[in-house]
Amino acid sequence: MRLLDRITTFLTPEPDDSVSPFGRFEGGLLVVIAIGMTIMHFGGSEMTFLRLFGDSLRASAQADLDALGALAMATARSHPYYDLLGLVHWVVFCLIGYVLIPIIYLKACGRRVRDMYLGWSGFGQHLGLYFLLYLLVIVPVIYVSYSPAYQAIYPFYKHAGRSYFDLIAWELAYGIQFFALEFMFRGVFLAGLKKWLGYGAIYVMLIPYCMLHFMKTGSESLGAIVAGIILGTMAMKYRSIWGGVFLHWLVAITMDCLSLIHQGKMPKTLWPP
Repeated sequence: MRLLDRITTFLTPEPDDSVSPFGRFEGGLLVVIAIGMTIMHFGGSEMTFLRLFGDSLRASAQADLDALGALAMATARSHPYYDLLGLVHWVVFCLIGYVLIPIIYLKACGRRVRDMYLGWSGFGQHLGLYFLLYLLVIVPVIYVSYSPAYQAIYPFYKHAGRSYFDLIAWELAYGIQFFALEFMFRGVFLAGLKKWLGYGAIYVMLIPYCMLHFMKTGSESLGAIVAGIILGTMAMKYRSIWGGVFLHWLVAITMDCLSLIHQGKMPKTLWPP
């Protein structure tokens, strides 16, 4: 019971006398978050990628790009780095939607970007706690990594095992995406709404964060609820998103490598053949 009480106390919002009524800033921030998520989702899609860069990728194909016919798409996809470039395109739109657009709004409102839990002290002081969380998460990850469904999803970049260049390039891009994700959901969302909701901002953030995982699996969507509460609580308590960034990234790298190992696809060369 004592352990349960400690967990409940850690995750339960604490009374906050500084909580203020919902105002124009909070309303605008929620609209900006919705706009940012929309731009990220549709701007980072494969269809947008083809419309923007299809001509370069299709080389000499003469199909109508606007129609995005089978020949045009097949020719574009034959580019040796089509998948990697498409994912980098997605990461760029994650930065636009999750980072750039909120920053523009914060600056327009006279708010400091560094107040969005970008401090390093909280991360450094509680590094051991994040490492413990990694160990707790990685045990079920190892178990599910043997399933064909898991291996069909990870890595997102299907040529990650072609060479170490492919694997490292993808993981670096993936890490940038996790910064953008944490900045939006554990930084802007929580720090921006704290005066209105206090620690309750975590549970509002939880809904769109969980929905981001609907395109993966049901188990990951449920896991996102738990992860969202824990990472959100830690970000608010320690005023730092960096623990969540590196924890997310390290788990993702581990997941990708486990999938490649089980499939016998770990890279064997430094550069693509």
